[in-house]
Amino acid sequence: GSGTSGSGGMVLVQGGATTAASGGAVVVGSGEGTQTSSGSVSVASANGGGAGTSGRLVFSSGSSRGGNSGAICVGSGASTAGRGGGVVLSVGSGTSGAGGAMSLAGGRSTAKTGGAVVVGGGEGTQTSSGGVVIQTSNSGVSGSSGSLAFSSGSASGGNSGAVLLGSGAATGGRGGAVVVSAGSGTSGSGGRLSAAAGRSTAATGGTLVATSGEGTQT
Repeated sequence: GSGTSGSGGMVLVQGGATTAASGGAVVVGSGEGTQTSSGSVSVASANGGGAGTSGRLVFSSGSSRGGNSGAICVGSGASTAGRGGGVVLSVGSGTSGAGGAMSLAGGRSTAKTGGAVVVGGGEGTQTSSGGVVIQTSNSGVSGSSGSLAFSSGSASGGNSGAVLLGSGAATGGRGGAVVVSAGSGTSGSGGRLSAAAGRSTAATGGTLVATSGEGTQT
């Protein structure tokens, strides 16, 4: 029910508990369309009023005391005669404040290696594989475009992680190029490109090596 002076009523859907086996599942599914499209499933919070925010959506698995916690899987179904469905994750825009941030982070571990974050294009078994594009949006007339930072974290008792930029090998064609370039300027100086080896306060500083590719036949 609705409320005129307090919060509206809550709806709780929960599977049954058990002390001997797996708890009951909660399944929400749309209807099948045997000739056309199946129905959609929409999970959304209502719009916020003039003095509040819209409600959050929380998708989370429970914690685990003696095993792995549950996974969260978000994906579209496969298609046998068409294109696979897209998966879009986007944050809201702001008309009087900053746009919302999006964060992707691997899990933290206090005993072993932290979780990895992997972003990859889809495999094309007959033609090209899908590309991966990481870029910031164009800026407005009075600002600068966002920066891109590729950096490994610091280490207190070992080596910090490496940053690798490279193309894959080719067995029947030319190896892919790697291009690093600074932006041009129409009313100011062009961007600077800097390559520097690491500094050391206890041993020799890092070396900077540039080599051309080996030709084993020519």
